[in-house]
Amino acid sequence: MTQAVEFDPFSPEALADPGTAYGALRAACPFHHRPADGTNPDFYVLSDHAEIRSEVLADNPIWSFRFGNAMKDSISDIGFKTDGAFHAAFRQVVQRGLTPPAVRALRPRIEAIVDECIDVMLAIPGGRGDFYTLLALPLPARMMCLMLGAPEADYQNYKRWSDTLQFLTFGDPQPGSYETVLKEIYPHFTALIEARRALLAQAGIEEPDLTHLGSVLPDDFMSRALISTVEGRRLTHEEILNICLAFLTGGQETTTNLIGHLMRRLLEDPERWEKLKAEPDLIDNAVEESLRFDPPVLAHFRTGLQPTTVHGLDVPERAKLMFSICGANRDPSVFPDPDTFRIDRPLPQAKQHLSFGAGVHFCLGAPVARLEARIVLEKLIERLPSLRLLGVGERVRTWMYWGHTGLDVAWN
Repeated sequence: MTQAVEFDPFSPEALADPGTAYGALRAACPFHHRPADGTNPDFYVLSDHAEIRSEVLADNPIWSFRFGNAMKDSISDIGFKTDGAFHAAFRQVVQRGLTPPAVRALRPRIEAIVDECIDVMLAIPGGRGDFYTLLALPLPARMMCLMLGAPEADYQNYKRWSDTLQFLTFGDPQPGSYETVLKEIYPHFTALIEARRALLAQAGIEEPDLTHLGSVLPDDFMSRALISTVEGRRLTHEEILNICLAFLTGGQETTTNLIGHLMRRLLEDPERWEKLKAEPDLIDNAVEESLRFDPPVLAHFRTGLQPTTVHGLDVPERAKLMFSICGANRDPSVFPDPDTFRIDRPLPQAKQHLSFGAGVHFCLGAPVARLEARIVLEKLIERLPSLRLLGVGERVRTWMYWGHTGLDVAWN
């Protein structure tokens, strides 16, 4: 049964320290009903690690993704916003380009961007700057452009679009403003898609396939979406745009937050940074512990397709369920001493976090995010070992996301 506890994810305390707030809710009430408050609608919060993994993320037919990932409905049933067998088939369009060898092949480009960013840092007089704008932001944003096939020089504009869409997804102050932003974004991506169609037409290719990547077409995910099939047919234009949006919104902010949190936790306790420099074999442990302790996305939403009962509570059809990643990641039955950030936490244990989800909706970009974070640590240990923390900037404005807009650091 649920308990009568207070939980407000929009309170200053929860926004400033979500780990404590969401962890306390999990301990007191693993399934919580939060009534509508005049600003936000009624929803339920599930925080139990085992239940989230087995009852929500294991493709449970009751809990649907096709109504969107927010408290408000966003019905499209297109592309990634689908369930079951079709979703599994659609995600293969992207997954085929993210095999382990394909991800490993990204290392030289990631290393080059990180080295370029560090060169800029080393050239700053006085050895002080904002790590967020100097490295944590440009690396994921530029890699997103590279992988999708968007102009890399425009990465700041793509980041602006991404931030705006994420904010409007989880807190739209003016209904319809999300769609207004899409009217700016969709023509841009449509022009890039049509340019690829023109390349196929010029080559006289009417039935393109994956062999044309890197020859007739640039080898990127926009081209991959254009020539792929799902359930025996080509993707519609709307489905191709859905893939573009998935890269735009999912390929930047979360990894930027991961890198920012990782360096904040390592530098706020200098002994951690010194330990990692002395034991670089702990890099993977540090990355996974950061994902566990500071999940870049605090929770996700699903929508009930039928009435159900959870923890003895009757939950109506079309109810909104928020599954708390942050709360589940503080479950002491899975993570001993969950409220302590430990870079030596055993890797198999740390990787039980739910920050990339699980099951059919597991984050496709997880291997790339992990690789980017690993390379950042490798390069900083090598080239900026004297890095130290001076201050943390403001919290990102989207309540569902956990990160900061600045990280003031210094180096010798």
